[in-house]
Amino acid sequence: MSRSTKSNIRAVAKTLTSEHVMTPEQQARRLERFEPEIGIPGVVEIGRYRYANAYGRLRLRSHPDGLEICFLARGQQTYRVNNRIYRLRGGDQYLVFPGEPHDSAGMPEEKGVLYWLFLRLNPSRRPLLFLDGPASQALRQALLTLPSRHFAAEPGAQDLLEQIFHSIELARTKLDRLRTASLILSYLFATLRASHRNQQATPSPRIQRSLAHIAAQAGELPTVPQLARLVRLSPSRFKARFREEVGLPPREHVLRHKLALAQARLRVPAATVTAVAHELGFSSSQYFATVFRRFTGRTPTQYQAEARAR
Repeated sequence: MSRSTKSNIRAVAKTLTSEHVMTPEQQARRLERFEPEIGIPGVVEIGRYRYANAYGRLRLRSHPDGLEICFLARGQQTYRVNNRIYRLRGGDQYLVFPGEPHDSAGMPEEKGVLYWLFLRLNPSRRPLLFLDGPASQALRQALLTLPSRHFAAEPGAQDLLEQIFHSIELARTKLDRLRTASLILSYLFATLRASHRNQQATPSPRIQRSLAHIAAQAGELPTVPQLARLVRLSPSRFKARFREEVGLPPREHVLRHKLALAQARLRVPAATVTAVAHELGFSSSQYFATVFRRFTGRTPTQYQAEARAR
């Protein structure tokens, strides 16, 4: 790498944990393929989770010799890198460069669908994706000098990642692994293009209007048909547009807003879980607790106790 080229490699001042303790249910919702079974130079891991519930927070860690590329296909997620907070929504990509301490800022790994690809880029002499020395070095330099770490992915990112998983499963020969490497290279070039554009996806005026309407509500929240009428779309068209532009189904977005209101009310000293559940239209405090835990990883009682202990 040219000395005049700025690299996103960071030195790590202390040893950080990479331990990730998971429940059996959480593990069952993950698909991970590792270096020995992938069989492609420089590709350490590719994974995906499909979480129906939130799980424990991501602990502080770093990868001294590798680049991690994440794609959030659905949901919302908070990450912290070098003490800066990044809030992802469905359709976003996010990068962690070598040596950077990162975690989920005390937030859970949320309900949603997330993909990750981990590449070993150090030392620089290592081959990458069956490319020759100069080509490996050029790709490595391009990845380590990406200008932005959080941006909207190109359309088709999820389909391409699923093709990579499928190709790994079917690979039996060197030619099969070359095909998989070409798919990974396509994904990396799409990531390079998206990072250089550095665009955050902006919803259309109609969907922005529906988001503003939801955000303004502090009591009874609108239904999907009501939101569709508000922006003059059929319910089916509205649901498709909303999910495409926001990264969540509208019903889930409304529910997340309701839970944000619940968290604020639970922090009030005199509030009770039952009263908050009824105020926000949940059919029972038990159902409220189930939904709250699914999205936050804690029960309302646990959240309230933690909030009051601060």
